[in-house]
Parts: sequence; structure tokens; C-alpha cells
Amino acid sequence: MADTKEAQFAAETSLLGLELLPGQEASLFAAYVALREIVDLVGADYPFEAEPAHVFVAAPSGGDEK
Repeated sequence: MADTKEAQFAAETSLLGLELLPGQEASLFAAYVALREIVDLVGADYPFEAEPAHVFVAAPSGGDEK
């Protein structure tokens, strides 16, 4: 994974295929940095970088979701 928060944010945004509207990048980056700092401070039940990107994407509609 990239060394800086900016590089991590850019890589993960690209990986998820996010298309940000003008002005969204600054606020989303601030939230991303805050989340990373919380995970660094409190920890997580899994390695943050090891979590696959698909867990952040909503389930497709039309499926048999119960």
C-alpha cells in the first residue's frame, strides 16, 4: 500500500471507481484521514489494508437478500 495518506486515498478511490463531484475530494479526504487516525488509535479487528474493497460496495439489487 502507498506510503502517504494522500497516496492511499488516491489508490483506494481509484480502486473503488469513485467519481467525485467538484468540492467532494477535500471533505472526503478529511473524513478518510480521520478514519485512518481512529483505526491507528483504537485499532481494528482485522488489518485495515487487508479488508477487500468489495465490503464497501452495497449488495446488488434484485438479489435474494434476507
